[in-house]
Amino acid sequence: MLLADDLGYQDVGCYQGPVKTPAIDSLAAGGLRFTDFYSGCAVCSPSRATLLTGRHHIRAGVYSWIHDESQNSHLLEREITLAEVLKQAGYSTAHVGKWHLGLPTGERQKPTPADHGFDHWFATANNAAPSHKNPNNFIRNGRPVGEIEGYSSQIVVDEAIACLDQRAHTEPPFFLNIWFHEPHAPIAAPEAIVSTYGNTKDKAAIYSGTIENTDRAITRLLSRLEEIDSVDNTLIIYASDNGSYRDDRTGGLRGRKGMNWEGGLRVPGIFYWPGEIP
Repeated sequence: MLLADDLGYQDVGCYQGPVKTPAIDSLAAGGLRFTDFYSGCAVCSPSRATLLTGRHHIRAGVYSWIHDESQNSHLLEREITLAEVLKQAGYSTAHVGKWHLGLPTGERQKPTPADHGFDHWFATANNAAPSHKNPNNFIRNGRPVGEIEGYSSQIVVDEAIACLDQRAHTEPPFFLNIWFHEPHAPIAAPEAIVSTYGNTKDKAAIYSGTIENTDRAITRLLSRLEEIDSVDNTLIIYASDNGSYRDDRTGGLRGRKGMNWEGGLRVPGIFYWPGEIP
């Protein structure tokens, strides 16, 4: 599962967007690209709760986006997640990237991804901080990691590849839940990429750069997957948690992130599984 954060309906190449995304485009070309695909909510945490449980986010205990320092809300432990279902079926499970469904703080006890069916987790409570560049708020299996040099999308894929490398061919099938931070603000991307879209200080250019950088990370992930096991053995899903916060990236749809119009809810949806999905 590859989930972007705040990616608009018309951002990536195969949706006639301005960003060069050959890896994502290849998944669309070899699989099924939805033109009418919808997130579970127009904001982050509720959408993710719906994605993991298949239930309305209010039933799952998530009413709006979660701020752990001031709220007790979190994805309820009683909810059955996709990870728990697959784990019962013999899958190994891992979550890497943004979580935003509640993590413990010094004052508030909350479940972690481990309590929701994930054997391994490497996550941030909310966005990458202070930005996508050199984030310092990742937690691995309950322990803070500290500052990591690099960009969030590449760091997340590094962890995902490490999870793949730790598996032997004889081990059980796997569920790898990869939730990127890009292009959610605060944004950052390598200047060499950003400069191809405009001035390196221009927010629209940086926004595009974060998406291309994510696509480059996905390229590395797919290459490693091909090396250790045929990509054809794996169902790959690509989507976004909600629409873009930029009005120019919604494909002309009404509204944007946070609004219950098409621009806030209609997102890219790609399912890739050669031999199974035409």
